Amino acid sequence: MGIFMSKLVDRLPLCLGTAVWMEEGRERQALVAPLPSDPSRIVDLHGIEVARLTRLGEGRPDALAEVLLPSRLQSLLESGPRAFHRARLALAYAEKWHRRGDLPELLAFPLSHVRLLACLPEPLGMRSANGQILDTHQVQGPGAILGRWPQPTLAMVGWRGGGLAGYCLALEDAHGAVLGAWFKPDMDFEGNFELWVGDHRRTSPMATWLDMELPRLGPGEIQLLPSPRFRALPELVPGATFRLKAPFETLELSLGDELVHPTLQ
Repeated sequence: MGIFMSKLVDRLPLCLGTAVWMEEGRERQALVAPLPSDPSRIVDLHGIEVARLTRLGEGRPDALAEVLLPSRLQSLLESGPRAFHRARLALAYAEKWHRRGDLPELLAFPLSHVRLLACLPEPLGMRSANGQILDTHQVQGPGAILGRWPQPTLAMVGWRGGGLAGYCLALEDAHGAVLGAWFKPDMDFEGNFELWVGDHRRTSPMATWLDMELPRLGPGEIQLLPSPRFRALPELVPGATFRLKAPFETLELSLGDELVHPTLQ
């Protein structure tokens, strides 16, 4: 890897997500990341790795790419830090390709051409902040409609070795949870966490979660953190649309017409 690529890898912000799109008449689901210099485009990281290996003349590039840089976030979590480094290399390769002006749209779709799911659509395990087991089959993503009053928070995500891989936006809902579109491996806890309804908001520092005790998590296991105690927003009523904003994502959601809990923390 050249000096330019090495410096590019070190300074690129990394968010990972799961998207679906139509490819050759079939729906494809894969690991993606925003293109750093043009966040309106979503990079197919596995596709970039296949293209890179093909250019290098590797045999069976598709199979090799699935080993080096899996096409699912769950597989990446099971592989551990080395696979995450590979994801950074693929993103840097896509960024360099884009700067040359000829990055194919098939490898970096416009955001309008894909549908973003929960970053980890099928966690291997999930617990609420108080330790309650949540249904991993009831995970929603962007655009979800909640059946209870929102208590927004962050979710810790585990990886190989029992460590912490990173965080995503989260809310507990009925028996499951809503997860944000973007998983953030390197959280710096700077800036604010915000709940918006129209032009009204409540704010909490990201640093609220900075010194949280880290549980032991397996790859793909999720632990929700305690929600900040936001003062009630009168505009947050059944049927309302609201937004969660963190430095790495804005997540738009709605409330159902009938809600479980009568109060908002």
